[in-house]
Amino acid sequence: MGWFWSACDTVGSPFSPLFKLLCLTGQRREEVGGMRWSELDGETWTIPGARVKNGREHTLILPAPAQALIYGMPKIDGCPFVFSTTGKTSVSGYSEAKRRLDIAMLERAKEVTGYPSLKIAPWRLHDLRRTAASGMARLGIGLPTIEKVLNHVSGSFGGIVGVYQRHEFKTEKASALNVWNEHIIALINVSNSSPHPPSSELINAESRIANAAEEHRAAGR
Repeated sequence: MGWFWSACDTVGSPFSPLFKLLCLTGQRREEVGGMRWSELDGETWTIPGARVKNGREHTLILPAPAQALIYGMPKIDGCPFVFSTTGKTSVSGYSEAKRRLDIAMLERAKEVTGYPSLKIAPWRLHDLRRTAASGMARLGIGLPTIEKVLNHVSGSFGGIVGVYQRHEFKTEKASALNVWNEHIIALINVSNSSPHPPSSELINAESRIANAAEEHRAAGR
């Protein structure tokens, strides 16, 4: 994760904050890339059904790190989009930006590990969504909450369950994203502290993560 985060800083705006936001929120590329200022109300981001794969409006309470990325973007006169490469339309040019990201990640990985022949397996931006889902699960967040964060309508909420289950999990989703963002920031802090961080730093980071996860579980009891 440290390699990814450092590499993001080299690709420039709007892709640097956009790629990081994909990681922090677990939302789909087109949902984040097409974000409009009108969808934002402070910490709340509401994606209208017309922009969502399953057609259902999706609301998230964004953690502070995600908010910082969004509100750090300059507003372009006459442009409704948070992320734009033209000043008129939503961001484009993902392939070239991803190519630059891959190069920067590999350079960072070689620098950190000291292995000049190191290779990184091919991956897609959509894998960041999978990373968020599996990461939240490892942190003790329940599958129904994860699926609500990702706005899945299959799985736990498929079939007859989806018909009768109307709870929107607003509080649970907010707590889950807070835990996940705390986890990511802890990993980044460890990664940036030293190319080869001492075990004590790793232990402290894991302790912060465990405490955040326990607070989430306690809130759900």
